[in-house]
Amino acid sequence: MSDALEELEQLLPSIPAAVERQRVGAQLDRVNAKLSDFSSVTARFTAVGKVAALIDFRDENFSEMKEAAIDAGRHLQGAADETTLDLAGRSYEDLKTAISAAERSIRNQWRTVITNDYKPLAVVGALLQRFGDTLETGRAMVRLAERADRSIALSMADLPAEIASLSNDRSKLEAEKASMTKNGEVDEFLTKLAAGKATLRSVTPSVYAWLREHDALEKMAVFAR
Repeated sequence: MSDALEELEQLLPSIPAAVERQRVGAQLDRVNAKLSDFSSVTARFTAVGKVAALIDFRDENFSEMKEAAIDAGRHLQGAADETTLDLAGRSYEDLKTAISAAERSIRNQWRTVITNDYKPLAVVGALLQRFGDTLETGRAMVRLAERADRSIALSMADLPAEIASLSNDRSKLEAEKASMTKNGEVDEFLTKLAAGKATLRSVTPSVYAWLREHDALEKMAVFAR
């Protein structure tokens, strides 16, 4: 009996360390489980950043996402015991929450860009489709506006490439429109018309002549604001 007591006395000092190792092991398992989606989370983070750059948009949510990423990285690198592992796990969850908030803001801003920059193309395109020499460009403008509208449903992973493509195609069509009208005043009139900002003052003699040449005078209407 005395031998057993002596063995127990020798084991007692090592028990707290063994329990601590067990706790750390369990905490590490929980953190590893949380990190199982690390690849998809970092991909979302990268995609949000790309879209923000493409549409030139930064807000508070975007800044908080970047700060959360730095914070999570610091805690994950420094995780060494139960306390720091717990901090690492919580900071990683905070990062995912911040990414979701930033993504919502970015998507809302992209919708605004579509409304301001792409939907007006459909208006101009519908007008240009009525003229033989601008028919194809008009159709392309309408298709581009529809494509931009559909992009809202894309995943964040697919959105950066589509936005870059849409922007490139829009620039080409704007250049085509300008080369077809060959008149800055006509081009400006069409831009204002698309935005709902065209007035009688916008119908300069050269604009009037272009509309008459394309038999578009009867297709225009005047409304008082």
